Amino acid sequence: MRAVSRVTALAIRLLSIAGSVLLLVACGAPPEPLPTAPPEAADSTGAPSASPAGMVPTYPAPGASQPVGGYPTLGLPTYPTATLPTVAATPTSHRPAPAPRCAHGPSAAQVIAVVQAQPGIPTGPRLDVKQGPFCAGTWQFTVLGEAGKTLDEVDPLLVVTTGRPSALTVVEAGADVCSSHIEDSAPSGIRVLACGS
Repeated sequence: MRAVSRVTALAIRLLSIAGSVLLLVACGAPPEPLPTAPPEAADSTGAPSASPAGMVPTYPAPGASQPVGGYPTLGLPTYPTATLPTVAATPTSHRPAPAPRCAHGPSAAQVIAVVQAQPGIPTGPRLDVKQGPFCAGTWQFTVLGEAGKTLDEVDPLLVVTTGRPSALTVVEAGADVCSSHIEDSAPSGIRVLACGS
């Protein structure tokens, strides 16, 4: 009985050794060790790059100047670059349109009458309308000047009024009518004429 158990134990050992040998033969050669350096790159002439085999290239710290010979080539593949279509930029802001000429008054005579009633406006030279009146909502803008002369020959009197044609109120009159009240309260079409924006 003891002889049978020894034969059995020997057979089991032989089978395990045979199984190990079979596993080694079936798997083939053991794998090669992984490389410790990048592959050498060839330049345009086919010569290897300046980096010796087995050495990893070093680079200067950010902000340092580039070496005279440039950076060593790592031999990475290059890919063609795509050209993206150019798209014209759209303006983010635009200037509002100036107020159009008034369709339903006030008349030139109504604007001149309300302006000449203002204190500080000289009554000497006779005035006429050189441009306008232009209307936006209940606001008006008019350019006055000395009658009989062109706009190029006179110092224009700019006038901003508001209200119905028969009951106008002067908001600003003078050589410069772009006041904070005009900028804050006037419609954009009047503001463009009075302030330029």
